[in-house]
Amino acid sequence: SVGRMLRRRLGVVFTAALLTPAFVLFFLSSPDLSGEQALVQRMAELRERLHHAEMLNQERLQDVILLSKKFNLIVRPDSESGNLTEFRASLSQETRDLLANLSHTSDMHLPSIYSYLPHLLHSHAATTPAFKLSKERHSATMVLGVPTVKRQVQSYLMTTLRNLIDSMSIEEMDECIIVVFVAEWDLDYVRQVASQIERKFPEHLDSGLLEVISPPQSFYPDMDKLRQTLGDPMERVRWRTKQNLDFAFLMMYAQPKGTFYVQLEDDIQTKKGYIATMKKFALQKTSEKKNWFVLDFCQLGFIVEGKCCL
Repeated sequence: SVGRMLRRRLGVVFTAALLTPAFVLFFLSSPDLSGEQALVQRMAELRERLHHAEMLNQERLQDVILLSKKFNLIVRPDSESGNLTEFRASLSQETRDLLANLSHTSDMHLPSIYSYLPHLLHSHAATTPAFKLSKERHSATMVLGVPTVKRQVQSYLMTTLRNLIDSMSIEEMDECIIVVFVAEWDLDYVRQVASQIERKFPEHLDSGLLEVISPPQSFYPDMDKLRQTLGDPMERVRWRTKQNLDFAFLMMYAQPKGTFYVQLEDDIQTKKGYIATMKKFALQKTSEKKNWFVLDFCQLGFIVEGKCCL
């Protein structure tokens, strides 16, 4: 019996000696899935940033084409004069080739914002914020838009801003922009809100994380001449039109500033890691080659809605 027990123990030891290296090799050679996922997410983020940069370059190219057409209209009356010939001769060959390529005419008229909002032509400042407090931060990963209006009872804006910032990491503060959009035409009230933000968040205004803007009244049509739609009373038609244009102004302002845009309400609470969660989900959709334009992060209306800044 003693010999039998000894053989059993030797068998157990021998089996353990054989299996231990196998287990060690298995665990050491298993792929690092977390590292692979991080790499996939990083590649998706770089792809989105490249797409956003290409979009901005296309806009600049359109600006150059418009400037070229205006330039040609200016110099055309003097096309036979020697002054124009001398001027063109003074340009580099590269500049002359560029002007030649961009000076073609087109029989097509492409729609613009003025096609749908013709009243904007009546004011040169219609698309410029009436008030702006900004350090002009750009190239952000995520721009958070927070529209707010004057409340009859109590405003939760400062509490919301504090919560949004406190729930960010240091790295997220460096790659985000929070744009507070005071959707009021009363500049005294707008300055009052801005002063309150300056007192409570001076370091975040200085860093460029926080911005405050308000729209000019000339961006909006005559609210007394709106067409009644959907069977709504005129008061609701005015409110709906104002809110739609509020959001449009805010989105157009935020669009060149970052890769992703997130629309928020001014009375929400967030959890730690909310930026990372939204960013990871958006980049996951990109890495899976699933085209998207809007992602909803809340089922209640417009509380949290993310958009790709196309």
